[in-house]
Amino acid sequence: MIGKTSRGSAGAYAPGALRVLLFEDNAMDAALMKKFLQTTGVRPTHIYHADTIPSALQTLSREDVHLCVADYFLQPHTGLDLMDEVRRSGLDVPFIMVSALDDRDVDEGARAHGAYAFLVKANLTVENLERSIRYALTHHARESALSRTAFLDGLTRLPNRRSFIEHLTNVVSDNAQTAAMVGVAVFNLNGTAQVNETLGHNATDELLCAIARRLSAARHPSDLVARVGGDEFAVVMTDFLLASQTRERAQRALDAAAGAVETSAGVYAITMACGVASQTVGANVLASASAERLFEQASQAARTAKRACRTGGASHLVFAHLH
Repeated sequence: MIGKTSRGSAGAYAPGALRVLLFEDNAMDAALMKKFLQTTGVRPTHIYHADTIPSALQTLSREDVHLCVADYFLQPHTGLDLMDEVRRSGLDVPFIMVSALDDRDVDEGARAHGAYAFLVKANLTVENLERSIRYALTHHARESALSRTAFLDGLTRLPNRRSFIEHLTNVVSDNAQTAAMVGVAVFNLNGTAQVNETLGHNATDELLCAIARRLSAARHPSDLVARVGGDEFAVVMTDFLLASQTRERAQRALDAAAGAVETSAGVYAITMACGVASQTVGANVLASASAERLFEQASQAARTAKRACRTGGASHLVFAHLH
């Protein structure tokens, strides 16, 4: 779920504020479902209708949708296909599945896929629709809160290592179809042990939070910054054409992040080691293995840069391009 974007929450169940995407290709069924939703209290202007996966994704990316009610079968796709595409797009929207099929296997399959309810059209009532909506919103809010805790670093509120690896793997998979390039930069702070000893743990925490803010401010809009270790940060880089551009981006981030940091215990001038690796990802390469190799090469470059920092006493960057 790294990297996934939570849609605006409707908060406590308030039908008048709820925004719903209806994914349905049958005009009569769509009209009936709209009436049911309006009867539960959803405003007509808050009901969006789509009958293809591209149009549904466009609506979800443009509007602040709280819930998707999706027909199970839309020739040649299913509501499950839309769920998969929504996840790949980094969106976090709860789903209720509806179908003309009263099939236990389809019901169990939809729930196993992540749908919060499976409703049979012939048995649909305003009451069970309203109950399913309340259930979906309540449980999704709870699960989203737990997920954010599991995927965020508690100190800096950046994505954590688990989230970083998942996001990198997804990025490699997505870019493999077009043989695009992906880069990783690993930043390692120098002297945090000394800060702990001289200024204390609170000062170290303040320093790490300051670095997190600086790296986030310096990142390219398409990149993701994460805290992947105690004094280690990493960036996934996309949307570039030349390997040298990853080095330039990392150098700008390094220049922005290093330097004097003011803490409650005093000012500390930090230096950083940075390792950068980039690669053109191929369609026939396992995404998880390619992501692991890319991260490891960037980490190895950071270790090399770390040794140079000890010798020269200044921030240092080492670049590697994989073939």
